[in-house]
Amino acid sequence: MAVITSIVLSFFIWTNTARYQRGRNIDVTSAESNKNEIPMNQVISPTQVMWHDETDQHLIYNSNTNISLSIQKVMQDWKIDEPKLVSKKDGAYYQKVIQSKNMIQMVYPTAITTNTLGSLLNNNSLKNDKGSQFNRILINLKNKKDQNIYLADDSNYSVYKAKVRNASAVPIAKLVKKANINLKVRLNIMKHGVFTFYVDPIKMKSYSYVISGKKDGEYTTALFDSNTSGLVTSEDNNIYTYNYGESKRLVSDHNTEELTFEDYTDTSVPKTQLAFMQRGYQKVVNLQNSVSNLRLYNADWKNKDLIFREYVEGFPIFKKSQFGSIRIKFSRKGSSEHFLNKVLEVPVPSNQAPTKLKSTNEIFKGLQRAGYSPNDVQAVEVGYQWESETENEKVVDLKPTYYIKIGNHWKPYDEWSNESAEED
Repeated sequence: MAVITSIVLSFFIWTNTARYQRGRNIDVTSAESNKNEIPMNQVISPTQVMWHDETDQHLIYNSNTNISLSIQKVMQDWKIDEPKLVSKKDGAYYQKVIQSKNMIQMVYPTAITTNTLGSLLNNNSLKNDKGSQFNRILINLKNKKDQNIYLADDSNYSVYKAKVRNASAVPIAKLVKKANINLKVRLNIMKHGVFTFYVDPIKMKSYSYVISGKKDGEYTTALFDSNTSGLVTSEDNNIYTYNYGESKRLVSDHNTEELTFEDYTDTSVPKTQLAFMQRGYQKVVNLQNSVSNLRLYNADWKNKDLIFREYVEGFPIFKKSQFGSIRIKFSRKGSSEHFLNKVLEVPVPSNQAPTKLKSTNEIFKGLQRAGYSPNDVQAVEVGYQWESETENEKVVDLKPTYYIKIGNHWKPYDEWSNESAEED
């Protein structure tokens, strides 16, 4: 069976790669693509786009066009002034802002700073800003008198207003109309922050991908500055360690395909959040061939820790590892990079029927039945669960489900509740 599967997959890969890549925004590049062509504003990018019309709020997505990247390109032509603080620590006002009608809203999975946004948009006035934090950009598409964009921060309910000149909402309104995924949502402020609730049950496709990896020698060549003549290699229980003097070390666990690279010479800790993001992005690009599906998922400035996850159709992938896809940490003792030797490459045909997930309200009811209060829940996300195929180790299945964070641990809904996240 495994041999037949392998032959069939090989046929699909060699005959259909172009067909699957063309016209699909599954955020995956082919192995031949130049990794340096993936700009920083695609890796450090909003992962959710919401549109609030006259009545309801919707999570929107386009399988053919990356809406958030397209909006960023439109904004690059705008003259955006330095943001001014409008409100802070006022939850009622904050809820009113993030639920405003006729607003397009782009949501980052983690907070970034205004000068980072300035760098991503190549906007000088934002580049020179002191670096206020935010994770939402809001733009009014209907009120022509409102010549501003708004930056909002879920962590302390800060709202900033920045005057905009030389701007038109028309191209963004066109992008909204082209969305082919449209899910009704409601934003609720809870104990641990702002939660995106899916009002109704949602249908999501399952995906299967061929995954690729590299030999240890390819990593040592890239990470040890191509000078591998002085490498000392050791092996214990299928865990390989490569030491370059006392300055650099790579540990490759062939049992789990997890790798850790430590560079003890990299002792300069980033002094600004912009430098923190830029250096993290550069390390990711140096590490991995395919980075177009990677997004910055969490930036912990206090601990100088960055986590990147892979995304498919705007939703994060979980269970690939305990730390996402790539984790980078800076310290005065040196930098460390944790990553997996498993990268999504080519989508393969999936004949599975779409998965119908429960509404978020139903998920919270199930958690309460299992003994968890809404205040216990630190985060809820709809995402894809990484499941390796038993008959073919080169193929991974991505199955939609709810992922819940309680007690600083992410687990699928069924592991918390002993119930399925799918509709009966």
